[in-house]
Amino acid sequence: MEATRILATKRKVLKRRLKFLTSPIVEYVKKDRSRVRTSYTDFLNRLDIEENTILYEAYHGKSITGNAYAIFKKISEDAEFNHFKHVWVINDTENKIMTTLKNTSKNVEFVSVDSKGYLKYLATAKYLINDTSFPYYFVKRKEQIYINTWHGTPLKTLGIDIKQRSFAGHKNIQRNLLHTDYLVSPNEFTYKKLLKSHDIYEIFSGVVADIGYPRVDLTLEQDSMQVKESLGIEKHKKVVLYAPTWRGTVGKEEDTTVSLLDEVKMVQDTLGESYHVLLKSHYFTYQYFVKNGLENLCVPDDFDSNMLLAAVDILITDYSSIFFELLPLQKSVIFYMHDFDQYDSERGFYIPTDELPGPVAYTRQELLSLVKQHENLKEKYQNNYNAFTDKYCYNDDGQATQRLIDIVFKGKSSDKLIRTESPKEKLLFYGGGFYNNGITVSLTNLFDYIDYDKYEVILIDNDNAHRDKWRNMEKLNKNVHILFRPGAFNRTIKETYWHELVMRRGAHTEFVRKNIQVSAYQREFKRVIGNTNIDVAIDFGGYNKFWTLIFAFADVKKKCIFLHNDMMEEYNKKIDGKYKHKHNLKVIFSLYQYFDKIVSVAKSTNDQNKVSLKDYVKDVEKKMVYVDNVIHSDRINQQKNEKEIIERNGLEYLILKDNQETNNELLDIYGVLKPDHKNVNFINVGRLSPEKGQKELLHAFAKVNKKYANTRLYIVGEGPLRKDLMLLIKELQLEHVVILTGQLSNPFVLLNNCDCFVLSSQYEGQGLVLMEAMVVGKPVIGTDVTGVRSVLEGGYGKLVKYDIDNIAFGLEEFILEGIESRRFDYDLYNNQALELFYKEVTLNS
Repeated sequence: MEATRILATKRKVLKRRLKFLTSPIVEYVKKDRSRVRTSYTDFLNRLDIEENTILYEAYHGKSITGNAYAIFKKISEDAEFNHFKHVWVINDTENKIMTTLKNTSKNVEFVSVDSKGYLKYLATAKYLINDTSFPYYFVKRKEQIYINTWHGTPLKTLGIDIKQRSFAGHKNIQRNLLHTDYLVSPNEFTYKKLLKSHDIYEIFSGVVADIGYPRVDLTLEQDSMQVKESLGIEKHKKVVLYAPTWRGTVGKEEDTTVSLLDEVKMVQDTLGESYHVLLKSHYFTYQYFVKNGLENLCVPDDFDSNMLLAAVDILITDYSSIFFELLPLQKSVIFYMHDFDQYDSERGFYIPTDELPGPVAYTRQELLSLVKQHENLKEKYQNNYNAFTDKYCYNDDGQATQRLIDIVFKGKSSDKLIRTESPKEKLLFYGGGFYNNGITVSLTNLFDYIDYDKYEVILIDNDNAHRDKWRNMEKLNKNVHILFRPGAFNRTIKETYWHELVMRRGAHTEFVRKNIQVSAYQREFKRVIGNTNIDVAIDFGGYNKFWTLIFAFADVKKKCIFLHNDMMEEYNKKIDGKYKHKHNLKVIFSLYQYFDKIVSVAKSTNDQNKVSLKDYVKDVEKKMVYVDNVIHSDRINQQKNEKEIIERNGLEYLILKDNQETNNELLDIYGVLKPDHKNVNFINVGRLSPEKGQKELLHAFAKVNKKYANTRLYIVGEGPLRKDLMLLIKELQLEHVVILTGQLSNPFVLLNNCDCFVLSSQYEGQGLVLMEAMVVGKPVIGTDVTGVRSVLEGGYGKLVKYDIDNIAFGLEEFILEGIESRRFDYDLYNNQALELFYKEVTLNS
């Protein structure tokens, strides 16, 4: 029997080791994205920067147009840059401009996104020019210069300003902007909206070049007759351009294309033969027209829009930014917004329609009516037109490209360079995933009380959305900048082996410590935060080994990690016979040595952690400190009185949840029987987990309830022990006197209607909920354990030993005698907690 067990164990170990050895190779061979990331990382590690190489990418490689093309055109015509290599990203191998450039230009190469050539030049080109964003795996090297031109003045909202936005849909644009050295902007309005809508205005460390768009130079210098000739338009005809925003779905282009075709024909019929109506459509729409033999109605997809504008007499558009760049030519604009209400409710606008430099049509009939009277429209809207030109087009003098070249490539100074970065100390937090737990509450409270006159606070998290995270992040102080980590960890095969070894075993041995791939972790940190000048990195969560690794080796001035509990107790905690945190904490404990401060959340917790973690931390007395959690007294005092009661069958119920926000047509409410003042109502709030001691509390309460039938117990929270607790309640015959309420967004109104708060924990970090009960003004009973002791000692509540009999004794003592306690001065407490935070965590102490 023993031999069989030993053999099974050996097989299990062998299988695990084989998986460790083969997984990186299998991943590389089978997964395209893994090969791309690995190849790119290999180029980053091995190859030097090519000083005289420029990589150009427009619209993710869909075209050779726009700002990037204008810059390329100007530089390639300048003899001073004859020795430069130009690399264009273009995915369409039949692109006409590419074909032309191959035959007419020197030193030009072409690569497609994700190709070997692309990865090589993305890693080595000195200059990177993009009008949108590079892929998730991109990380700018220190020697590279990234010029992001964006692609238009925004009429419609961007980033976090979008009304019905996704959780982290703006993540890669945000990340690219943080990598940007020069943000080229057509006007002040654009760069402010772009940076603020991506939540980085005050932390953007690059330079804004408010110099105008190079692509507008193409419009101003282009001969209109040459454009007409290129498109086969008779010279005497006036040109009407219809340039709508694409609204279709990939694979269902016909749904919108047929409508566009009808509208083009109607406008043409209305204006007659002296006009030529063209459609400048989205890439997908154009491809549909080509497949159906209707390309003669469209501007070729590879024809530059700004060069086209030189020949346009009337522009019909909706929400596209193209109209801003026609304004310098003083031509007429008509806005056709047939789905305005829907677009406004889903996306939203920065500029009211009554301020636009032209009339708005909401139906086809209105559009055709405006088209008929187009000759009078310009004069009618001249005031709006002039206001727009002054506000948005003040840089459009045909010299924007030259200004960019002078600044970036020739190093000339300019009064048009602007910095938005705040001089405040920058604190970067990882918050632990933002689940419904005490860590989330603690961090949310801190964010509401921190001094934003001194600090820029930045939160970083994965881009995965779960219900708790979305709701909890929405509650954060609006001064907090939220960054997301999209994509996957870039690493070579060698780096993967060492990373997996650390993630499995930690950095406990000298052999592993010597081989930790520090540069890989620093590269990943930079991939997410770009050029952001972080002063202090704070792993506030303290339970996620990956984020602890990233923060441990971050290249910042100071690194801190928070310990929210007696960590050795957490290490040994089991739920359903399985260790909850042991695997993660084994790694995290070995990384404490790389942090400057290891911060417990209470004095007694720090005292215990110093003893139990001394083998993992050198210089314990210097590094291991405590910072009390901040409590949100204002919110508690407000929410405790937000009482809503509903009566049914003669009974009063306290409403604790209202989910109406998810569906305006349905009202989903949840409540519990209102605590009766004739009863003695105890309440416990916390995660339903072994260390919280709710099983012991139930046994203790059962004893008390046998003697005092008018006692009730409310347990607030969710967790892995819920089923076990329900079974125990049934076993103890407490179904009618114990209420499990589940997780509540506002537990304070129920707490305020109960008589005594009970915390029955086996151990705590600090017992934040104790202080919340004290803010409400309730008597408190707590177990005499790590974390709780720091809060209640000194007469703020009753401490009892952690066992059933003593908890029962504490409950009975409250029933018979009450609990005398000192008044809790929560304002003084918060001030002292903040002083500790500034002293131990920040640089600005």
